[in-house]
Amino acid sequence: MKTPSTFNKLTAVAFGLMLFASCSKTEDAGLSNITSERKDNAQALTMNEMVISSDLILQDRVNGVDYIISNNVQVNANLTIQPGVTIQFADGAGLQVNEEGSLTAVGANGNIIYFTSKSGKRSTWKGITVLSNGGKNMLSYCKIEHGGGTNSFGSANVIVGSGTNAGAIEITNSEITASGSNGILVSEGSKLVGFVGNNIHTNSEFPVSMHITDAMSMDNANQYSKNGKEFVQLTGNASSVITKDIMLVKTLEPFLISGKIVAGNKFCIAAGSRVSMDYAAEVVIDGVAGNGSFCAVGTSAQPIFISSIFNGTGIWNTIRFRSSNSSNNKIEYCTISGGGSNQGNNDGMVSVVNDNGGSTNIVVRNSNIINSAGTGIFIQNTNSAYNNDIISANTFSNNVKGNVHFE
Repeated sequence: MKTPSTFNKLTAVAFGLMLFASCSKTEDAGLSNITSERKDNAQALTMNEMVISSDLILQDRVNGVDYIISNNVQVNANLTIQPGVTIQFADGAGLQVNEEGSLTAVGANGNIIYFTSKSGKRSTWKGITVLSNGGKNMLSYCKIEHGGGTNSFGSANVIVGSGTNAGAIEITNSEITASGSNGILVSEGSKLVGFVGNNIHTNSEFPVSMHITDAMSMDNANQYSKNGKEFVQLTGNASSVITKDIMLVKTLEPFLISGKIVAGNKFCIAAGSRVSMDYAAEVVIDGVAGNGSFCAVGTSAQPIFISSIFNGTGIWNTIRFRSSNSSNNKIEYCTISGGGSNQGNNDGMVSVVNDNGGSTNIVVRNSNIINSAGTGIFIQNTNSAYNNDIISANTFSNNVKGNVHFE
């Protein structure tokens, strides 16, 4: 059985180590609370080009910066970082945990682990990329700042997974801040496990950006503030049908749907939820290529808001029901606004279209349909079933091409 070695015993495994003299740097003002002793890198060990191929423990060596990583580190074994360790990353450097590797960085209250830049500026290092889904991946009582630099897997302080690798990591009681892009980026099929107690703030873009099928993992167990875009961004792949269920839960941080979401299974929005739509965003409930259905049922006390990212009309496209004949298709106690950008003949903010001889069933009641650049609701009459009081049971306002159009 291998015994994990400490960093200063690994010089024989092609790690370039040297003492690194302290240098002056321009801090990203107001974004770092690293105490002065944690900025002193006069005794830091520099890790040059390297691959971690055997288990490694990084220890709290000195009362200052312990290690400087000068290049992108490939982790192909178990990397453990002990409480109190401070790691600075040179420009363009990063930490990449590959499929066969793992990262366990567990600090303690009052003795956290720091991952920061050597220059003190945003976007200067690639962040932590986790491409493995082993149970050992954990960040707890850590501070991660100044990442979000150029990375083939995306841009964020913490990147979980890629198009080909499903990653998983537990993140608890940590501060994720001052990224030049997103705080956390999660790819489709990847997971945030035990995601609680974190403070995600002052990142240039979103605090969290993830695939829409992972939205059900979000709750109110984390704090978000002062991010450039104060939403949890939800994305999909416009060229493929999502076959997993989609569930948007009620959270303090609103969701933002970006791009085109094609739902081939259940898509539900919980009462009280706030969902914003990005420029040209669109939701397709597909009953042709899938078995899609859409349920957004609020209450008078907890209505659902689906609105544009900014005030106005025609910011986003439509919620399109494409031959979806599900009895689950319900829009109740919702306010839907700001959409209806040009869709040709089918330019409703809510659109019912039947393709390939299909049919659609929909119920819309007790809802506000307002500020559409097209019609409020567009219904293709052929093979469509809808509540007879669809006009009288809802409130319409400022819909440029009319409230309800039947074709």
